Amino acid sequence: MTIAIECYIAACTLLLLFEICFLFLKNAKIQQLKPDHEAFEEELSREIRLHQETGAFSDDFIQTAGRKLSQTKNMITLQNMLEKMPKATNWFRPLLLEQLSAYEKKKDEEQAFYTYMISLLDYHEEKVPADFASRFIGFLDSKSLYTFTNTMAALYAFGESSLLLQAMEKINERSGFYHKKLLVDGLLRYQGDFDELNQALVKQFYRYAPHTQECLLDYFRLQEYDVSDLCLSLMQDAQADVEVQHRALRYFHKFRHAEAKQVMLELLKKEETSWIKQMLAIQGLKGYDDAETVHEIRRKLFSRNWHVRINAIEYFYQKGMDQKELQDILELRDKYTNEALLYQFRNDPETSAYIMERIRTFEEEEVRIDALQNQQKSLPAIQQWAEEGGERYAACSV
Repeated sequence: MTIAIECYIAACTLLLLFEICFLFLKNAKIQQLKPDHEAFEEELSREIRLHQETGAFSDDFIQTAGRKLSQTKNMITLQNMLEKMPKATNWFRPLLLEQLSAYEKKKDEEQAFYTYMISLLDYHEEKVPADFASRFIGFLDSKSLYTFTNTMAALYAFGESSLLLQAMEKINERSGFYHKKLLVDGLLRYQGDFDELNQALVKQFYRYAPHTQECLLDYFRLQEYDVSDLCLSLMQDAQADVEVQHRALRYFHKFRHAEAKQVMLELLKKEETSWIKQMLAIQGLKGYDDAETVHEIRRKLFSRNWHVRINAIEYFYQKGMDQKELQDILELRDKYTNEALLYQFRNDPETSAYIMERIRTFEEEEVRIDALQNQQKSLPAIQQWAEEGGERYAACSV
């Protein structure tokens, strides 16, 4: 028993020592990255004021700034300073670019600060040096999402389509690492020639994995770039990824296209079409009001799927549903369609009250009909009972 207690105390002591060592090392790491706000910040303030007055930094600062900015804590101090004075950012461009070699050797979390600073620079008047860019893109191999994201932000700012295409290859290889929304938003912020970039992305579209293709279709739709032929081809391709087909369908929500319209109508005609494709097809057909479109969407008022029903109701609602059309739909007496109607008119108290009144009327009629049917069913039994009773009475009389 004594030995067991001694082992337990020894184990607890070792765990305590481990915790102390861990906290010490963690604190040392934090101190390494903690900015020295007093000395270097004061120096930066003086140099920025000097640059405002003379258009240049002092020679002493230029000679020593490179060494100081190679330390991450000083890079963080500069970042904090430039957040207060963003107009001064590009004054530090040469000093920041020359730190590439130093930060290539640093850890992932330190590289994140450097790549962020590079993304803040303006590249409209002076393009990024080719040799710098070819090495900078190597930060995309980082395991840190922050470093990867900041590197991509810089590449969007560079405005060079060839660099972005290289980055797309790395994004495609690491499918799922870089979030779809980050990619789409980043492409929309691209600072170069969109036509050149878009043509290149369309040309390489089928080289990318479905995850990347989904992002590109969302980007093309939001940027309103014409890829109707590509999307039409994907909608008709049975081998295409289902999620990619969904994105292709969604593309035509903003653009009218005769062939795409026929494909969407065919999807509504087929009962085996998934509810997502039916819903997207209805949404894509909202800009059409011809007889065939109205007929096919009217059929979807009775769909078992809530999303399909509500979109069918919304189609007629946006078309300007009058009292007669509303009454015609209510006369169908479909419980789920009526629920969809109530949801669509939830912000219209008068129409909602009318719908609820009609639903109550229908329910009362159904109750009366059920009662009458039950009464009619019971009459033959009563007649039979009466006849049998009469026969028994006659037999007793004899």
